[in-house]
Amino acid sequence: MDKRIRLIIIDDDFNDSEKMISTAKAAGFGVRSEKAEDEEDLNELLVSHNPDIILCTLGMPELSLEQTVQCLQQAKRHVPVIAIDNEGTQSVSECISQGAEDKVNKSDQEHLKQVLLRTARCQFEYKQLQLAEEALSEADKRCKVLLNSSKDAIAYVHDGMHIYANDSYLELFGYDSWDDLEGMPILDMVESSDQKKFKDFLRAYASSNNPNQQFDVKLVPTSDEPFEANMEFSTASVEGEECTQIVIRSQADNEELQNQIEYLSQRDLLTGLYNRPTFMSRLSNALQEAKDSQTNSALIQLEIDKFADIRSELGINAGDQLLTEVGKLFTNTLDEENIVARFEGDSFTILTPKWQEADLDTLTKSLLTAVSGQVFELGGKSTNCTISIGATIIEENAPDENELISRAQRAYTEAKDKGGNQVSLYKPSKGEMSQKQVDDEWAKKIRDALTSNRLKLLFQPIVSLHGDPGERYEVFVRLIDEEGQAVSPNDFLESAERSGMATALDRWVTLNAIKVLQQRRKSGKQSIFFIKLTAGSLQDADMPEWIKQQISEHQVPPECFVFELKEKTAVSYLKQSKTLIESLHGIECEFTLDGFGLGADPFKILAHLPADYLKVDAQFMENLATSPENQRAIKELTDNAHGQNKLTIAQYVDDANALSVLWGIGVNYIQGNFLAVPSETLDYDFSAMGG
Repeated sequence: MDKRIRLIIIDDDFNDSEKMISTAKAAGFGVRSEKAEDEEDLNELLVSHNPDIILCTLGMPELSLEQTVQCLQQAKRHVPVIAIDNEGTQSVSECISQGAEDKVNKSDQEHLKQVLLRTARCQFEYKQLQLAEEALSEADKRCKVLLNSSKDAIAYVHDGMHIYANDSYLELFGYDSWDDLEGMPILDMVESSDQKKFKDFLRAYASSNNPNQQFDVKLVPTSDEPFEANMEFSTASVEGEECTQIVIRSQADNEELQNQIEYLSQRDLLTGLYNRPTFMSRLSNALQEAKDSQTNSALIQLEIDKFADIRSELGINAGDQLLTEVGKLFTNTLDEENIVARFEGDSFTILTPKWQEADLDTLTKSLLTAVSGQVFELGGKSTNCTISIGATIIEENAPDENELISRAQRAYTEAKDKGGNQVSLYKPSKGEMSQKQVDDEWAKKIRDALTSNRLKLLFQPIVSLHGDPGERYEVFVRLIDEEGQAVSPNDFLESAERSGMATALDRWVTLNAIKVLQQRRKSGKQSIFFIKLTAGSLQDADMPEWIKQQISEHQVPPECFVFELKEKTAVSYLKQSKTLIESLHGIECEFTLDGFGLGADPFKILAHLPADYLKVDAQFMENLATSPENQRAIKELTDNAHGQNKLTIAQYVDDANALSVLWGIGVNYIQGNFLAVPSETLDYDFSAMGG
């Protein structure tokens, strides 16, 4: 139960109000309180605040118990009211009949403490129930949407009769609507010569302990000729009623699948906008057109002000929904000539032909107005937000694409630092280094580190929560600068990718990890290494064959290696990622998608990127022990992953409370500083966790 409590106190005596607050604190609550003296005060608080309990002193001339309850009913708020009796003039039953949860004598502070504890617990459980009902309702809606959007024909059958079928099923058999099929026996869909063996199969299936079975049969649509089909049977439940799910797989042709991959490779899965690689390609074209003196344009970067705070308050799913809605707002506000992309996180970019300052100012301010004037409905709550915008002009003397992005980011930072809801146009300052200069500096440092052997590997254990045998370690790299200090990849990896040095880093890490594992196997240690790869390796066509050669030369079993990509990187380079995974599986290595789970339908991408492990995105680990939403999200991801024979890993486990939650959810593996910080030594005691 949350030990923070928000109170509204209806009492005209300051000292008595403070005593009530002290009593709540003595009960173990962190208290935030507001006072209401009349109906107007209370109505305003019910709109602007989210109280947990109201303490209403009886006999207040401007706000009675009855009026308080009426205000709650009119506002449609579920907030329990505890009546505080100063004179003992009303009975408990009278107060309850007027809508109070209980009545407490003002002088009996111990009684008030116990009633507060009980009422707060009931209110917490009520809110949990509401969340569960909302989640169930949302899951039902999502299931129906997914079923009806599926190209596979799906039906649910009870006692041999159809009780539900999706649109693809209706279309397959030639029915215009569900009304035409409802209640029809499944046997009527089977060609007469196959009906006997179909009946025999159904009888055997009903008595079998295997809920998942397949059956080849000839089916008959309302028109056209009978056709051969493979039907998949599994147990299911519709509105609490046990039934059988039947799936007839759609055999989409390769061209359609290729078109889908092509589309996904250009789009951000959450918002549907263009993704970063596609945007960078369009930016490159715009830059070339400017250099050829054909036409100028402008680059705009936009971010939601205080997005982290909004996401923390409303939850990760609502944060994702806000990104989607803001993206739609940009698209609806702008003409088709503008190219809108979700660049990364809550950062959006726009490529616009409006480059003259007056036109650019009008466009950017229209975006500010559109967002600030919009009320977003997110997870049953209304909210609004603002954005900050940075812009830079693309003309014939403009620098390369990365420097243009850097300029837009610097302009955005200037707008944000002014307080948000601002626009700033990039103007270079004296002595400022370009992004290319910064990248070149890092490229030189990385090259020196490679030649001078100033890189080192660190290892962090990945531990099974359910006793799976074996030792698993994540492999990290650190660059040692000239002063002997370790530099995190967070400082240099983006520059390494832009300058082309990331591929060399990936090969160094992979080769040295293979050598370490070779030595461990000689000493009898059976370890598995998880090795991170970057976008650089995806653009290196020789990387899969090189990995195969190194593993073979060092005589290390390939199943000891799990290669890892960030989900956003894999999606941005979808074709290359698919090829890499197929190559890794071909040599019996495994694959992990890191940062998994964001977006409305995260498992959709697994049709193209068949990962063996899914690393839960770090956002779901924020305040995990006290966040029911994050717990539900990880539980849903884990259950879905297990249903597809995928293993889940929760990273950033920093305390015992998170560990116990993850164990209860069913997550397979955990990783984080609570277990061990990344280290040069591989001496973690896996038996301590039962592994």
